[in-house]
Amino acid sequence: MTQNPRIRLLFAASATIFFTRAMLFSTWQSRAPEVQQMLHLNTAQMGLLAMLYPAGGLLGLLNANYLNQRFGSRRVTVVGFALAAVGLATLGFTLPAGSLPLTAITLVLMGLPMGVADFIGNFEGADVDRKATRSLLPAIHSIFGIGMMAAAGIASLLSASSVSLTTNYLLVAIVVALPSVWAGITFPKRAATIEGPESKAQHRATSRKVWTEPVTWIVAAVAFAFGLAELSAGTWVTIALAGIGMTNAEAAAAFGLFWIAITLGRIFGGFAVDKIGLRRTLIVSAVATAVGVSMFTLNQQLHLPYLALIVWGLGMANGIPLAINAMSDHSPMSAARINMIITICYASMLSAGPALGALGQVVGIQLAFGLPVALLVVAAFLARVVRR
Repeated sequence: MTQNPRIRLLFAASATIFFTRAMLFSTWQSRAPEVQQMLHLNTAQMGLLAMLYPAGGLLGLLNANYLNQRFGSRRVTVVGFALAAVGLATLGFTLPAGSLPLTAITLVLMGLPMGVADFIGNFEGADVDRKATRSLLPAIHSIFGIGMMAAAGIASLLSASSVSLTTNYLLVAIVVALPSVWAGITFPKRAATIEGPESKAQHRATSRKVWTEPVTWIVAAVAFAFGLAELSAGTWVTIALAGIGMTNAEAAAAFGLFWIAITLGRIFGGFAVDKIGLRRTLIVSAVATAVGVSMFTLNQQLHLPYLALIVWGLGMANGIPLAINAMSDHSPMSAARINMIITICYASMLSAGPALGALGQVVGIQLAFGLPVALLVVAAFLARVVRR
């Protein structure tokens, strides 16, 4: 990594908030079948509920840069994770009580600071990457997958041991809050910055311009397909597996396996890009993800849910990072393009719950996975125009 102790400490802090953000998200997702049962929701209603967390995240992301400039990474991280941990703990009581309104409000309020944390993690991680003697940002991103796996494993173990959802949520809230606060106070102090009128006008003009670029829209469409595939898995895989007879613990364990595949895919993704190039890697990723989702959809005929999730995870692992990487250059437009891609990814996550929920209510949740398959096939063709 690096011999500089300060860089190692900042690396640990950045990686920590990727890990704890994933813990929060995966804990909520892993026990989704129980959430649906406690609130007595049908498939379409569950899809609408699942939309609320990323909706809060998108609101946070849209204001993240301003909050970071105004208050700094330290304060934003400490306050944000404290609120998110309280939110998860609150869900531990609103769900067993069957309170849909309080659950809905809490999900938005929990997602909002996590959208900001997504920005802060990348902001501080990129700063570490620039100061280190080797690239550390991919390693920081891979910690997110480890957090997803850890939370899914804990949920599976506690569910199999008949430990209540409330206890699970309270435990993870404590586990998340303490290291996140440490990470926040470890980040460097920075003076507050306020853009002048001329700078704001230039920023707005640049932001508007990227939304008119055809190639950027093509890359965004590819990212949208991968984003839909990712949150479709997060929202519906455990529910679909419970629907075909798996226990809640087995479904959570399968979700953990899915994130093991994603983490491995991200660790070795760089080798694939070096070997066959970014464009071909993106095409292969789209095709592999479509194959994995198709296998999962045809599980009643194939009876290979674990293999399907592994192929799905390996294929999906590098889709969004590579789409973002395709927009990364040294031009003044690069930051605005990346922000546009991330915004589109959040839009795809917003649509995953309602779209598959409504479709699943009509044809069944297994067949509803045909929607991300169709979009991934389109993405494989669109990816042919992608260049770094």
